[in-house]
Amino acid sequence: MEQDELEEKVTMAEELILGLVKRMEVIESELPGFLKSFLQQYKETLANISGQIEKSNKRYDDQKISQQIDQVKDLVGTIPKIITVKNEHHHHFGAWSKNLIIGVAACFLITASSVGTALYLNHRNNRLNSEAYNYWLVRAMYPVVSKTIEKKLRDDPNGFIEKAEKEMAKQNSIMAAKYNDDRAKKKRQSLK
Repeated sequence: MEQDELEEKVTMAEELILGLVKRMEVIESELPGFLKSFLQQYKETLANISGQIEKSNKRYDDQKISQQIDQVKDLVGTIPKIITVKNEHHHHFGAWSKNLIIGVAACFLITASSVGTALYLNHRNNRLNSEAYNYWLVRAMYPVVSKTIEKKLRDDPNGFIEKAEKEMAKQNSIMAAKYNDDRAKKKRQSLK
């Protein structure tokens, strides 16, 4: 059996070699034709490319290019390998920042005082309007009293104003005492 197997393997190898020989013959016979047609198709393209290469070689002079390369090398040679940096004490703010901060602070203070003054004057104006409205009501309801007040203001304005302020302080203290008394009564009632 071994001999039969060996003969079979030898036969298969011979057939394989014969097949490869036939293929090689086909390739050898067709390859020159293929190469010939390939070269004919791309002959013009290759001629154009070679013409452009020659033209670009003529356009750029080798001596100019080498001269420019030498200039770049000289320039690079003049640059120091290590660049020294001055060590200075740097702040986060520039020289102008101090004046800017002072200016901003001054603007803030001026704006704050202006807003405060405007609010005070607005409050004062509302109070004066309220008093003017109250006086208008007094003039409308009690014309005789209002004429007496106007006459006394004309005769002795400082004395009359002083007397009115004393009366207002007296009325305010009476109202405060009454308020405290009412609170005390409520507190006693809540404790019972």
